[in-house]
Amino acid sequence: MPKLDESAFLIARITQWEQYNLLEGEANLFFEDTYVGKSILDVRYVSDTLDISLGRDRNVLVKRTKVVDYSKRRFIGANKVETRSWKIEVRNNKTQAINLVITDQLPISRQSEIEVTPQELSGAVRNIENGDLIWSLPLEAKGRKEWQWGYEVKYPKDRYLQLE
Repeated sequence: MPKLDESAFLIARITQWEQYNLLEGEANLFFEDTYVGKSILDVRYVSDTLDISLGRDRNVLVKRTKVVDYSKRRFIGANKVETRSWKIEVRNNKTQAINLVITDQLPISRQSEIEVTPQELSGAVRNIENGDLIWSLPLEAKGRKEWQWGYEVKYPKDRYLQLE
């Protein structure tokens, strides 16, 4: 989630992990012949796929920036309308292709006088209940992708909203 942390995090997803007779307890983790830390394996509550976090991946760069040209504030009658646009850039500096999942979030309103309207979402899967936007994309070795997404918020002009 580049809004919170622009780092990419590695997750090992192990299918058919039952065949390895893994024991519950502390495990030393290695990735690309480098020690990355320790983790606790708790196999009691795992489903068909065992996920293990391997920490930050320094070879995948993620950057989220506000697009100032498309971010604006205007007044329409008794309402303010604010538009925000963001650009996300990802770069794979690895020598192999990767599958990447980027998550961001639209603001959501619980009040009827505040309306949030998504603008361009660049192919994101949107969860209407919590505002999550999820982009799943393959990224070739040494590859780079970027896209923009945005939203519009309409609210009474006597209210103050912190949108960022």
